[in-house]
Amino acid sequence: MTYITLSGFFIILMCFLLIIFILIQNPKKESINQTFMEKNFRFFGIKRTNTFLENITWFLSIIIFFLILLFNFFLKLNMT
Repeated sequence: MTYITLSGFFIILMCFLLIIFILIQNPKKESINQTFMEKNFRFFGIKRTNTFLENITWFLSIIIFFLILLFNFFLKLNMT
C-alpha cells in the first residue's frame, strides 16, 4: 500500500514540475519584440537555456510515463 501512495505522490510531483517547466519556456512564435531581444541577449545564453528547458521537459515526460507504468504494476500486484 505504501508503494502505491509513494508512486502516486511522485507522479503528482513530476506533473507539477512539468507544468512549471512548460510555463517557463519561451514561445516559439516570432514577434517584433522577440527578434529585437534576441539580437541583444544572444551572448548571454538564452538559446542554450531554451534547449535546456526543452530537454528537461522531455525528461520529465519520460519519467512520468515510467512512473505511471510502475504505479499500474503496484496496483495489479496489490489486487492479487
